[in-house]
Amino acid sequence: MSQPAVPQPLSLYARFTLDLQRYQAYMDSAPAHPSEFGDWPSPAQAGHGERRGHAEALADPQATTVAEMIKAWRQDPWTGTPPVEYDELRRELRIVMLQASGHPIELLRVLGPLRGAAGFNDAEADDFVLAFDSRGSGEVRAYLTLGDGLSRFDGAPPRHHLDEARRHLDRAAAYLRERAG
Repeated sequence: MSQPAVPQPLSLYARFTLDLQRYQAYMDSAPAHPSEFGDWPSPAQAGHGERRGHAEALADPQATTVAEMIKAWRQDPWTGTPPVEYDELRRELRIVMLQASGHPIELLRVLGPLRGAAGFNDAEADDFVLAFDSRGSGEVRAYLTLGDGLSRFDGAPPRHHLDEARRHLDRAAAYLRERAG
């Protein structure tokens, strides 16, 4: 009898538009818990397997702020999370994880706090979160848009969101290769 395939880690890219005051408020806020959202797709709909994968530090359930959670992601070398970028002039926060998760429960633990950014971002912004296989070259597993104080699962992402996410995933991979020597 063959073993079920271990799910491959998903890569994740998120971009949020926040002025400095809202960025700081988001980072100081309590991480949104997945149970706060009722529109999660089932694991089968999301195309995930059932075996448990990597669970350490992806979303520290003890973290009291989003900043602490992001710090935990960055300290876990498995995630491949380079420094999180906030550009005060563009008012953009970018989060890149080369290996966000390979398991649906873990993905919920990552997406929940990111979905919480909807309460802080500019209402009219074109903000989004993308999770996909193989550092952006594979199938899209989750696409969320944020606006008007809400986050929602959406259909197929537009080409400019895919291109932006892939570009930043490639930059993150290059950054981590350079640091590894």
